[in-house]
Amino acid sequence: MQKEETVFPGTFLAYEEEFMAGKNAYEDDEGNVYSTSVGIKEFDSENHEVLVKNASKEVNVIKRGDIVIARVNSVKRKSVLVGIISGGEKNELVVSNSMAALPIFNIMNGFVKEASDFYKVGDIIKARVFQVFPYGIDLETKAPELGVIKAFGVKSRTPLVLINGKLRDTVTGATEERKISTNYILR
Repeated sequence: MQKEETVFPGTFLAYEEEFMAGKNAYEDDEGNVYSTSVGIKEFDSENHEVLVKNASKEVNVIKRGDIVIARVNSVKRKSVLVGIISGGEKNELVVSNSMAALPIFNIMNGFVKEASDFYKVGDIIKARVFQVFPYGIDLETKAPELGVIKAFGVKSRTPLVLINGKLRDTVTGATEERKISTNYILR
């Protein structure tokens, strides 16, 4: 009986002449088999495979099409910069880079003159991941269920309430415009 060996990504497991790469393992060009995750090295003699049994639960990384919740940090003329708060419907996604951009052409269908007409600093938004790059994430809010889910008054900084399709500041009485989600929280 072999002793359990804990391995890490990049740990040498075997030569492909002896064992092929199984789950959580890969073969390089020189015939070496390496681990792709943290776990316990196991040999499957019947199938001639070496595999790594994960030591922890699977990690779900943000990808194109995922829904995220974010806070608006900065609004420029042609884009909105946000910090991602959570990802996935059950908050199960791992966010490696919490910063993302919402380009002006992804705000809504139709012409958008300036991003500041639809988003303000501090707003909480629901957005879809449009594209993931090595250097960042682009979002989009074109669908009706996407957009601002909680807004704050520009002057009072109190949460705005959605009344008859308009966002109203209960302190100042002013109405404000946003790209409102059909899932807006305060009604």
